Amino acid sequence: MANILTVYYSKKGENYFDGKIKSISKGNTEIIAEMIQKNVGGDIFEIDRAIPYPNNYKECVKESVKEMKENARPKLKEYLDNLDKYDTIFVGYPSWCGTMPMVLFSFLENYD
Repeated sequence: MANILTVYYSKKGENYFDGKIKSISKGNTEIIAEMIQKNVGGDIFEIDRAIPYPNNYKECVKESVKEMKENARPKLKEYLDNLDKYDTIFVGYPSWCGTMPMVLFSFLENYD
């Protein structure tokens, strides 16, 4: 059996959807990551920024645009020791400004 990892970043708190800003306790990407892990098994890992993004939607957008313009690699709260034991890795993230949140670049560039 394959060793599987589902790794994801998901935005909790204020989010924009259905034309409104709403506060949610679990982000959409987290919900999907949990569904994948439940159906295929394996490990699951949440990518999280060492200094969390602002809960306020508009402030979070400002912060993420600033990171993108600076090509920043924000520090993460935690990393996995290595990914060598995994045969399959699912990576989930929201689309921010047409790309991945910069925390994903921080995570992915940490591994060979």
